[in-house]
Amino acid sequence: MINQLKRFNIVIALLIATQFAFGQLKPDSTKKPVKFAAIPIITYNRTQGICIGASTSAFYKVNKEDTVSPPSYTGLMGIYTAEKSWVAGIGQQFYLKEDKWRVRAYLIKGDVNYQFFNEDANDNVGQFEDYANDVVIAMMQIQRKIWKRLYGGLFGEYNNTKTYFTSKGDSLDERNMSNIGYVFSQDSRDNVYFPTTGIFMNFRNQFHRDWTGSDNNFTRFQINYNHFFDVLKDQRHIMIARLNFDIATGDIPFQGQGIVGRDDVRGYSQGKYRGNQVYALQSEYRWMFSNSKFGMVGFLGVASAVESFSDIFNTSLLPGVGAGLRYRIIPSMKVNVGVDVGFGKDDYSLTFRIGESFAR
Repeated sequence: MINQLKRFNIVIALLIATQFAFGQLKPDSTKKPVKFAAIPIITYNRTQGICIGASTSAFYKVNKEDTVSPPSYTGLMGIYTAEKSWVAGIGQQFYLKEDKWRVRAYLIKGDVNYQFFNEDANDNVGQFEDYANDVVIAMMQIQRKIWKRLYGGLFGEYNNTKTYFTSKGDSLDERNMSNIGYVFSQDSRDNVYFPTTGIFMNFRNQFHRDWTGSDNNFTRFQINYNHFFDVLKDQRHIMIARLNFDIATGDIPFQGQGIVGRDDVRGYSQGKYRGNQVYALQSEYRWMFSNSKFGMVGFLGVASAVESFSDIFNTSLLPGVGAGLRYRIIPSMKVNVGVDVGFGKDDYSLTFRIGESFAR
């Protein structure tokens, strides 16, 4: 009980500090060709302890005469934790030629000390076991508008991961999981950064093969569907319904499994629930206060991590619920920064963000 109270106090203190930080942000200037958003990352979880870092993004028009394309952005992120984990990355999203072309790319480098739940250990009672991932990931995706708001394209990803299993005497398992694939997107959102109406749907098919440099032959299907409803027709009360399926089949390595958490079902940070396939449903309510740059969100979801689809009916569901604060740092582009607190089954998460969830 004392430990739970300490954790609760830490979360409250971080939220107060974050709200204070929001109050120090400079107001938006619509005259500047490049607009910046930044947020400090000061968080805590049972896996990494205290985590400190920062995230910043620049938003801009590639062509000032293009009034159709949404603003493009460049993002930088870095974080370091008490468990000596670190991650750094750069991301890029271009909207080009009156939104006929969309180009996305990112580069991530990190050394993450994490854990997984070994159900067979400790006389089948199960226990957490430590491992470390030294990972380099680079991805590029190019899409072209096909018809109305339907986009199609190709992507390629370089993925090299060195995994050290502490419980096995720091045994090394190095895997190359490079892949290529195709992607289709349907995007009828009225705004890519704070949508109030429309649909955003993605279907990605990844091929991990010998000829792509992958050490394992497997296929991944990623499907997500997001529907946005302007509840009161005032662009301030927004309901979102989301479905996300991450399905892998074939010779799937440990590093290629999906993990329950992040935006798909917030409230999980320990990495306990993982599998070849992760299915998640979630709903979120967004409320921007009247005559204010502040707002809040509430969310509720459920997920299941299984080895195959046939196991989904024999596995307990994983609920997640929580809420978050928002601050509109760039009003002219409807760009928010915020923090979310989620609670799951014997777990919780604290997430700092630039932009809203469900943008990918």
